Amino acid sequence: MLVRLIQIEREMRGGISRLIEVYINPRHIISIADDYQMNEVLVSESIRLGLEDGAKFSKVVVQEGSNPKTITIVGTPAEIHSKIKKRQILRG
Repeated sequence: MLVRLIQIEREMRGGISRLIEVYINPRHIISIADDYQMNEVLVSESIRLGLEDGAKFSKVVVQEGSNPKTITIVGTPAEIHSKIKKRQILRG
C-alpha cells in the first residue's frame, strides 16, 4: 500500500520551492532523518507555500532501482513514521 506524503521540490541554488504530492511504497524507504539544512532554509518560505509557521522537514531516502534517492518531505521523522506504521497496521 502506498503512503501519501508532501515533498518539497527546490530549484537549484536559491530557486523557488514548491509542494508536490507523492505516493511512496513504505517497503522502499531506507531511512528518515531530520533535514536541519532545509529547516533553516525554508523558514521564510513555509508560509508562502501554505504551511504552518514552524513546519519541519525530513530527509527520506527511498530505494529507486539500484540507486537510493533522497527527497525532502514535510513533517518530522516521527510524523512520517506514524503515517507509514498506520498504513502497515491497516493492511493486515
